Amino acid sequence: MKQAGNFLLILLLIGIFSSCKDDIAGSPTANIPPETYTVADTIVRVGSDRFTSRITVRWWGDDPDGYLAGFEISQDGGPWSFTTRQDSVFLVEIPPGQDTFDFILHVRAIDNDGVQDPTPAIIAYPVKNSAPLVAFQYSGGSPARNPVKTFPVIKYFWEATDPDGFANIDHFELYLNDTTSAPFIIDAVFSSATLKAVNPEAALTDVEVLTGSSLIPEPGTMPGLRTNDSNVLYIRAVDQVGATSPLISSYSIYVKRVVSKVLLVNAYSTNLQQREDFYLNHLGATGISNVDTLRVSEVVAGNYTSLAADNPTQEMIFALFDVLIWFGSEATTSLPMAQRTTDQFFNAGGKMFIATNYSSAIEEQANFLDFTPIDSLVEPPAGSQFRLANDARIIPVLTGWPELKSVQILSSARPFYEAANTTAIYTAEITQSSSSGANIWPGHSTIMAKRPASGQSNFIISSLELHNLDGNGNMQQFFQRLFVDEFGL
Repeated sequence: MKQAGNFLLILLLIGIFSSCKDDIAGSPTANIPPETYTVADTIVRVGSDRFTSRITVRWWGDDPDGYLAGFEISQDGGPWSFTTRQDSVFLVEIPPGQDTFDFILHVRAIDNDGVQDPTPAIIAYPVKNSAPLVAFQYSGGSPARNPVKTFPVIKYFWEATDPDGFANIDHFELYLNDTTSAPFIIDAVFSSATLKAVNPEAALTDVEVLTGSSLIPEPGTMPGLRTNDSNVLYIRAVDQVGATSPLISSYSIYVKRVVSKVLLVNAYSTNLQQREDFYLNHLGATGISNVDTLRVSEVVAGNYTSLAADNPTQEMIFALFDVLIWFGSEATTSLPMAQRTTDQFFNAGGKMFIATNYSSAIEEQANFLDFTPIDSLVEPPAGSQFRLANDARIIPVLTGWPELKSVQILSSARPFYEAANTTAIYTAEITQSSSSGANIWPGHSTIMAKRPASGQSNFIISSLELHNLDGNGNMQQFFQRLFVDEFGL
């Protein structure tokens, strides 16, 4: 009986397993396509309540029998593109001449077997164009470089925005003084322009428009720059559908007419008129009365009055002239500026004289000496200083130059070593002063030197200020030798 029972149990198990095998061998269940969803399928907005052309869209999907591999999206019936993202920002290109547009987006999910949602989600966004905005930008330095008077090379900066995205801005329209004239158009990629007079000696002149930091000349010129008068630049932004920003104006700037080829560069920050008159009077007595002036260090209300907005602009201003006569009290102010802004001037054959003081704190081989006739400054012995006594002699090294004499005690009188291919013009009776007393410095004492070019000097430099050296009353003779004989004025 026990064996018979076991036999029946075996037959029963065989039947069960046979039944299970029939179920596994049946037809597999079909893949269910995924579903795609967006926040809505219809958005109703009219008039000014429409969306801007910069739209953020979000979507998601579901696959009941697997997982999602990603999505495909199509804009306005265009080609499908794959993404694994579930949101994106679209900048809608509104057709030219239209202010509104309905942007339609199709989204379909794709599952892990590559099956696409056969009923993509569709959402329509009513879009309107928004006008751009533009504003002039000014220097925020201390002091700031926003000149209120300048020679006819002027730099302007601006910043533009657009609610629809910066890429929606197409171009800028510029007007110089007259907004009823035809606009000068430049591309939206630029945020600055330099206006350079075609004829800087004319009362009314066209300007070249140089765009961006590369100063690329735009085709054509813009009319309307008035010299010896105030000028205003107007600008507005225009987007891709023709909407414009409000027309805005720059601050007024007085543009000086170029009247000579000689520029006095006054780098003093105090006693400006007195120092300027010293040069004007002696130049006039020498017969050089037609000169221009520029005060590069004058500051009023925290702003440079005449220093250009940036160095490239200042460089173009200096290049308007053939001779620069530069004078100041601080080499650390004058020389770095001159070094960065006179390449065009010298490349065009310009000639420069510069007289400025060198304090004991300046390194003997300061980088800003590299472009000058100075190789290095003379270092005083430890514990001592170089000074100039009242009535100290300024002794010419070359014939034909008058002997000069100091008119007061100078607390700083630093000589220098001449650079290669440079000739010393003057030495000085410099006093070496220390706690143990004072004596005439026996070492190298050059205080003025020249660098020749094409038979005449193109750069003469003095480490003593000229107004302190007229003790013999012969400064007019010195000016004749310097500016007429050496510079050919």
